[in-house]
Order: sequence, then structure tokens, then C-alpha cells
Amino acid sequence: MVLNCLDCKSKACKSNGADCFDLHGISREVYSRNEVNRLVKNSSRLVDNGRAGELSRFQEVIEFCRLQKYKNVGIAYCYGLENIAMEVRNNLVDAGVGVIPARCTMGGVKERHIDEEKDTETISCNPAGQAHFLNERADFVLELGLCLGHDVVFHQELNVPFTVMLVKDRVYAHAPLEGIHNYERDMAKMNAAT
Repeated sequence: MVLNCLDCKSKACKSNGADCFDLHGISREVYSRNEVNRLVKNSSRLVDNGRAGELSRFQEVIEFCRLQKYKNVGIAYCYGLENIAMEVRNNLVDAGVGVIPARCTMGGVKERHIDEEKDTETISCNPAGQAHFLNERADFVLELGLCLGHDVVFHQELNVPFTVMLVKDRVYAHAPLEGIHNYERDMAKMNAAT
């Protein structure tokens, strides 16, 4: 039998500390590292003692940056969301947080230099460039709406702590949870159109 958290009826890990996957030792080792321990303690301060649900995610980010003493927060954003990135930047600056913006087209890499099947002069998104730029300059990074696939490359190349502030969903106004809730309806609609 393969253990599966979704199919587990007892949820004994939460109710009595069961360790079905032999993770207790390695987990404790990771949390004993000073930088990880500090991060976990500061994230707990945002939700412990009845605070969960008091702050928006963006308010939590600002408070977390203060608790972690991050001086330079990178914003890795899609050019199509530049107005939102500006709003995020302005609010962070107003809260006393330093900001380093990184647009997806930074570096000016042409699509044909990434994909030999393309022969256009169109400038490509450059998530690897964004990551390398921010690795050298940022203490913490907010990701805003990078395209699927580009976000994967960005995460693979990024070496500093990050969180995803906005996930791009062109159908549901950047609220991908709606796509999950409406999946069957959307698939039926798509199948009816073909």
C-alpha cells in the first residue's frame, strides 16, 4: 500500500504527531538551522495567537520583510503586469521597504536565441536573467505573474528566498483557484466548441 495524504482518513500527523514518511529527523535538522528557524518563527508571528486572517497576503509580506529585516526586495514581474508591479513597488516603498524591480524582458534576449525554431526579432521573456539579476541584488523576491514555464525556470535559477504574490491566469483575472473550481464546466465548454 502506498501512503497518500489526500486519502488518509486519520490525519494522524496533525492529531498526534504520526510520522508516516520518516520525515521527523530531517525536518528537525532543517529547522535547527538558524536562518530557517528565524524564518519559521517570523512567519508564525503572522498567524499565531489568533492573527490568522487579520492581514491580507500583501500586508503579511510587508510585515514579514520587516521581521526578517530584508533591505532589498526584488519584484520579478511580467511586462503585461507592469501597472500592478508599480503599485506593489509604491506600497513597499511607502512601507519603508527597498525595491529592486526586474522586468521579464530584461537582457533583451531575442526569441530566436532561445528557440531555434523561431526566426523573429521578438524579444523573449528572460526568467533566467531575472533570477540571476536578483540573486546578486535582492534579499527576498516577490514573483508577480510570470508565465507558466517561465516561473519554473525562474524558481530553478533563483538562489534567494521568494514568495509568489500573483499567479497569472488570463481567464480568471489572476485568480487560478477559480479555474480549479470551474474546471469541469470549462472543459465541457471547451469540448463543446471542438
